[in-house]
Amino acid sequence: MAIIFFFVFLTTAAANPLLDLFTPDDLITSAGYGDQKLSTVLVTGSLFCDACLDGNSPLQSHLLHGASMAVSCDTSRKTSKSDWVRGITDEYGDFVIDLPSHLHALPNMEKRCRLKILQLPNASPCHQAFTGEYRGIKFSSAKNGIRTYTAHEIHLTPKNPQACMNEKGRGKMLVHTF
Repeated sequence: MAIIFFFVFLTTAAANPLLDLFTPDDLITSAGYGDQKLSTVLVTGSLFCDACLDGNSPLQSHLLHGASMAVSCDTSRKTSKSDWVRGITDEYGDFVIDLPSHLHALPNMEKRCRLKILQLPNASPCHQAFTGEYRGIKFSSAKNGIRTYTAHEIHLTPKNPQACMNEKGRGKMLVHTF
């Protein structure tokens, strides 16, 4: 429908001298059908493993790099692969997932999009704490055409961590966000 309107609009260009100022590519881009991205929506956060390196050390947070993360958004239609967007934590445990443009206009993104940890590196002491549960996202900022949502810091603790000096809650699985 929009394409038909666009072509009808172009055929009336001879009747409107202002339209002579714009090329067809300009009109396509301004209608939102060009290659240039008009907006960006990012989901960010950090992933940590809270574990003891040995029985005599305190519980410490260690960044988790190489973990596979995904954002899933409820689009009120049958789920498709395009509704799952994947990312990987970098060497600092941070991730940035750039959502595709068909998800940018979703209302209530905080309620409709969720983050999921898909896979942790096998060498991580928190590998056993992996539950695959979903996390919420929160609106963080919007400027220069970029909206950012965050999952903040996600801390995982192994179910059976080595005994840590003076730590409460030993042996429990602790998963929390800040």
